Amino acid sequence: MHISFRSRKQRLEMLSIIEEATQHIGSSSATNTWLLTPISSGGKRPIDYLTEGEYATFHGFLLRTKTSRVSMFHPLTTPSSRVLRERSPEEREARREQLRPRYWEDEEDNTND
Repeated sequence: MHISFRSRKQRLEMLSIIEEATQHIGSSSATNTWLLTPISSGGKRPIDYLTEGEYATFHGFLLRTKTSRVSMFHPLTTPSSRVLRERSPEEREARREQLRPRYWEDEEDNTND
C-alpha cells in the first residue's frame, strides 16, 4: 500500500492535533467521546472537521471544551505577610548552595594522580 506524501503529512498533522486534544481534554476515552459527539443537534462532529482539513474550526471547538486540568495559579485573596528583604551576594550564594550543594571530590577519588 502506497501512501502519498500529502496523505502521510495530513495524517501526521491529524495525529498531532488529536494528541493535543487528548492533553487538553484529559483522557483518550473522553477525547474519543468528544470527537464522535456532534457539535449541534444533527450537526457535524469534531472528527468531521478534522478529516475535512478544517483545523481552525476544530481548534475553535476544542478551545471551547472544558479542560480536566486544575489551574496551578491561585491568586492571593489576602495580602501576604512575607516581606522582601534585600540580601547580599554572599547571602544569596549561601542560599543557592543550600538548594544545590556542590559536588566535592575526595582525594581518594582523584584519578589524575
